[in-house]
Parts: sequence; C-alpha cells; structure tokens
Amino acid sequence: MSDPGGSAASRSGGDGSAELARPGWRRLLRERALGVWTRGAFEPLTAEQLDILTTAFGPLLQDVVAIVEAFALGARVTVGAGGELPPGVATRLDLLLNSFDAIADEQTARLQLDRATQSHVIQSDLWQVLHKVRESAELSYARERDLIELDRRILMMLQTAGPMAPADISSAVGVDKAQVSRSVKRLLELGVAERDQLRSPLRLTIAGEGLSSRLLRLAELRNRELTFDISDEELESFSDTIELLVDRAVALYDQERELAAQVPARADGEADGDAETRNFERRIEGQLVIDRKRIVPSLMTLLSYFARSGGLAFKRLTGLSRFEAFVMSEVGRSAPVDWSTLVNSLHRDHSQASRTLNALMERRLITRSGRPGRRHGRFSLTDAGQELFAIIQQAGNDRSTFLMAPLERDRRVRFLAIFDKIRRNASAQLERERAFAEFEQH
Repeated sequence: MSDPGGSAASRSGGDGSAELARPGWRRLLRERALGVWTRGAFEPLTAEQLDILTTAFGPLLQDVVAIVEAFALGARVTVGAGGELPPGVATRLDLLLNSFDAIADEQTARLQLDRATQSHVIQSDLWQVLHKVRESAELSYARERDLIELDRRILMMLQTAGPMAPADISSAVGVDKAQVSRSVKRLLELGVAERDQLRSPLRLTIAGEGLSSRLLRLAELRNRELTFDISDEELESFSDTIELLVDRAVALYDQERELAAQVPARADGEADGDAETRNFERRIEGQLVIDRKRIVPSLMTLLSYFARSGGLAFKRLTGLSRFEAFVMSEVGRSAPVDWSTLVNSLHRDHSQASRTLNALMERRLITRSGRPGRRHGRFSLTDAGQELFAIIQQAGNDRSTFLMAPLERDRRVRFLAIFDKIRRNASAQLERERAFAEFEQH
C-alpha cells in the first residue's frame, strides 16, 4: 500500500522526469531573445513562463534571463532589428543556450534529490510501480496458471534457492508467517510442493519444477521489459543501492519491533500494533540475499519491510493502524476530498474504505460536509485529526531521511533516474497486458 505522507506529485502516475526537466526553457529563452531584438524592450514574464524557467534554473534564473536579454540587445545594436534573427546571430544564440544546459542539468539533479527527501516519496513511488507490476502480472501469469502473487514468488524462490523452511521464506519475501503458511498449504494441495514434516524445508515436486521453470521464463521476459533502456552498469548500481536500502529498511523494522515490545499490553492481552506485523518475526542468518537477476522481488522486499516498520511507527505515535494512517494522510493532503477521489487514491474496495472512514469519523478525526450520504459528501480533518496528520507527516520525513541517509548526492540522483525508467516501463507493460486482456475477451 502507499505510504502515508506521499507527495501529490509522486502520485500523479507520470514518470516524474518530464516534470523535473521542463525542456521548454530553451524555447522560452529563444522567444525572449527574439522579442528583445525586435522591440528593444523587456516584457514581464508570465506566471507560466516564470514557473518553467524557475524549474529549469532555480536561483540562477535572473542571471540567465539577463544574459539572454543583453545578448539580444547587443545583436540589435550591431546588426539592427528585423523580423527573424540573422543566421549568424541565431547560431551564436544557440551556442549561448547550449551553455545553459549544465545549469539546467544541475537544477534537475537537485530537484530529483529533493524528491528523495520529501515525506515518503520513496515508499509511495515504490508502491505505485509495484501496483502496476502486480496488475500486469496477474493478467500475464493467469494465462499460464491461476496462482496468487505470493504463491508464484515462493515457487520461483524454491526453484532458484532450493528447499527453504517457512520461517526463512517469510523473512526473505518480507511477508508474515500466517500468509506464508496459507500459501504453502495451497502449493501442497496443488501438488507442486512437498515436505517431510510440518516445519521441514519446503521443496518442489516434479510438477512444481516444471511450473516454476515456465513461470521463471515468463518472469525473465517481463524483467527485460521493465529494464528496457537500462544498461548493465545501471542495473548493477541499482541492485547495490537496493541492497543498502533493504538493510536500512530492516534496521527500521527491528527498531520499531523493539519499541513496540516496550508498549504495555492492552486489557485483552494484546500489545498495540497491526496483527500481521506482530506475527512477522524476522529470522535471518546473515544478510538478506537480493535477487540481482530480477528487479521486482528486491523492490517488493524493500517495500514490505519499510511498510511494516511504518505500520508499527504510526501505531506507536498515533494509535492508528497502517491503513487508518494512510486514509488520514490522503484526506489531509487533499481536503476537502470527495468519496470517489478518496477511494481511487486508496486502491481498496469500497467496503474496507467505508469501514475505516466511518471509524475515523466516529473518533472525530475526520468530518464530512455537503449533501447527505457518504458518496455525496466531502471529507476533511478535524482539529484533532490535523494534529495526528502533522505527526504522521513528521514521522514520514524522519523515516525517509533515515532510509536514504547513506546515499551520497550523486548516488541518489542515479538511483532515482534509473527508478524513473523502471516506472515508465512498468506503465507501458501494464497498458500492453490490458490491451491483450481486452483483445482476448472479444
């Protein structure tokens, strides 16, 4: 799920790079030079022009515009005004604009770095990409065998890593033992996995090896699509960074588990915290092994550990569950928000969203205004809700800062640039699978 506090820009669904680069700055500066050369006067920049140029040049905007204007005035004095710029003047203008590329590139890198330290951008972006990958995977893998995502992950892991105990599987995929146990039971019933005793390592049957081999071949094809236009050197760098981030995410999770253990038990005998998180006990000998051959498993493991620590953190700081904190964040960022917009941003079924929203309204953290009926209203945070929203946002900033702290500036920029390519490829992959599914239905 998306992390509470993710930025609106990160949830727009675009690849992000176009928003940062804004290549229109070159056209705007050329038009401004032509205007000054023709009329000999400076016209104020419009709000849209100012926004594009500020995005491109940041604090150096005034200097860049002044240089272009001075060049145009000089050309006017030297060759006189006219309609179009003379070829020689136009060539020198292009050379001048080319010299600004380095400034624009540096500003783009700075904005990309800022994205990495904004509240929850990393987890929010990860969730968006994996949501698209999962949807396209359900469409793609269903043509081979109708298994849920976790079943497929376990099958392919057993094929590549060999027999594994359920506890080791749970740690490797970042999923609680209860979910892994249910998946193992399904695989045993399907006859694609087997084990000697209840806690013995799980291994593939002959049928399971055949199925997992086919799934791995399909996974390899999908991985090639996700890594299109990404060099081997970039993939190696990306994997190195993911390994480091997974270590940081695991450290965050361990830290939150220790803090949760210090919380007194409730009257019903349970400690505070999400049930699935309490059931998830990490048992790892040494470090987690990252699958460098495929992009998705490592991203899923990173997101899982980071999201679980977030669930514990938000419970500890606000008393809210992970999904309740998510709903509070979505309402807080978009208030007043209508029902349809809210449900679409949550990516949950209406019944779950409705139950959570009603519970938060009963606790007087969210209020509804407008026409009677949930679907006609618009939702906002109460004063008490605003206080918890501020806590959630600050916790998100602190967690994101901790996660990204070991990455020096250049490494962050490279990581985000590669991630943007993966985001773009995931969108294209999903659109293709949707088109295939629609074609098959007809």
